[in-house]
Amino acid sequence: MTSPLRTTRRAFTSLLGAALLGGVQACGMSGTGGRSITFRMGLRTARAPGETVPGRFTTDTGWRVELTSARMVLGPIYLFENPSPLQSAASRHWLRRMGEVLVPSAHAHDSFFSGGRVLGEWDREVVYDLLAEGGGTRVLGRSPGIAGMARSFSLLLQPPSRALGAEAASLEGRSVLLEGTASREGNTVAFRAALDFPPPVELQRVEFVPMEVELDDEGLFIVELQPHRWFEGTLFERLEVPASGAAVTVPPESQVHRALLVNVRRHTAFSATWE
Repeated sequence: MTSPLRTTRRAFTSLLGAALLGGVQACGMSGTGGRSITFRMGLRTARAPGETVPGRFTTDTGWRVELTSARMVLGPIYLFENPSPLQSAASRHWLRRMGEVLVPSAHAHDSFFSGGRVLGEWDREVVYDLLAEGGGTRVLGRSPGIAGMARSFSLLLQPPSRALGAEAASLEGRSVLLEGTASREGNTVAFRAALDFPPPVELQRVEFVPMEVELDDEGLFIVELQPHRWFEGTLFERLEVPASGAAVTVPPESQVHRALLVNVRRHTAFSATWE
């Protein structure tokens, strides 16, 4: 039997895919939209300012964090023509609307979430190792799209599906799994943090990340993960470290877990670039 999670996600993907196809057919041939293109989609882990490798950074609370393992499931990814409402005077209005409905009515030139046309998409889930590429780019594959300026993008965070198979085994069924150490003033905390993003889909979306990217044939659109942003406000001193000094499993009720859960879904958790 199909699970509620996969049914919701499949419906969400199908509707947004229809918006992309509709944009090509209804807008691309009318003179008001761009031509059909194919470009590549990729992922990259951003380095924190002043750092030479990804996964090492100092938080705003003074903790020096070094990630030793970091994996997550993300996708689908959608690129929209409209700017993020976080950049406009209409911000408060659209932030209220986001929580009210899953998918509003679709129109040829004003599709889902007031993002306007969907100009590009990666319609699959991906297991991504944030540290594997050493700051390089993992190219996922080729994506259909519409030429033009994309001004925001959205993505989903969710538990791994069975379709991912053995690739997701290291996540142990979790959406995000982070391991590392945090040090400050002679104190070192080894930690293991697991985050879950179960349905509803409203709680899985990272919505309207601001960007300005001119989509065209054969380019590479890169979603950049910003793990140093995920740890903003974390207070590792509040974790209860085992007397043995072993890694502490960050409990869901802890301040560190709550901060991570909120930060990973903020628009600052990701960015984009075009090459």
